[in-house]
Amino acid sequence: MTKLVLDLYKEGDVPQKLALDLEKAEIFKAILTWAGETDLDLHALHTVNLGSGARATSFEDILSTYNVDRVTPSGKRVGILPLAADKTFSIHGGALVHSPDAQQGGDEYIIVNPSYLTMPDVGRIEIPLLAMIHEQAQGKVFRDVVNPRVTILNSRDEKLLEVSLSDQFGSFKGVHLGSIVIEPNMPPAYLNLGAGFNTNFNGVLADFT
Repeated sequence: MTKLVLDLYKEGDVPQKLALDLEKAEIFKAILTWAGETDLDLHALHTVNLGSGARATSFEDILSTYNVDRVTPSGKRVGILPLAADKTFSIHGGALVHSPDAQQGGDEYIIVNPSYLTMPDVGRIEIPLLAMIHEQAQGKVFRDVVNPRVTILNSRDEKLLEVSLSDQFGSFKGVHLGSIVIEPNMPPAYLNLGAGFNTNFNGVLADFT
């Protein structure tokens, strides 16, 4: 199978010189917050697990600012996801929606509406959630970032989970927070994972393609 690889340049870059059951109608929101000038990103993948691991099969399965339609400093057009008027972008008909990209502190969020997704004939849908330090921040890990946190809310804004990335994953530049799992005739569930890594986003993506 051909591996999916994204250009890790983002528009605006200067080239270097707990398993929680959700109701079927529930909407799931993950929020990444931090302070300071380090650029952090929140990513999600739409994958299908047929029993041998979760796999994304096309660029339409990748909800990432690296997959937004843009032009690199060299003039190359990359990415496939169009920005909406409010600077959000989405995949699978709006089932997964990403906030505008925040490049210097603030927050980013991803909203997942499982009811918008179509189940495959076999297997289950898994939606890995990933928080990462942007590629341009060379050498930085989460302990170098001011108060990086991930919060998970339900549709009533009830806090289901909160994780301090600097405390629990301080020596890493990225973390697979967990996955939303959607199975036939079952309510969606959030499966907490918490696996840190020090590769870039394409390195992580290789594990899911």
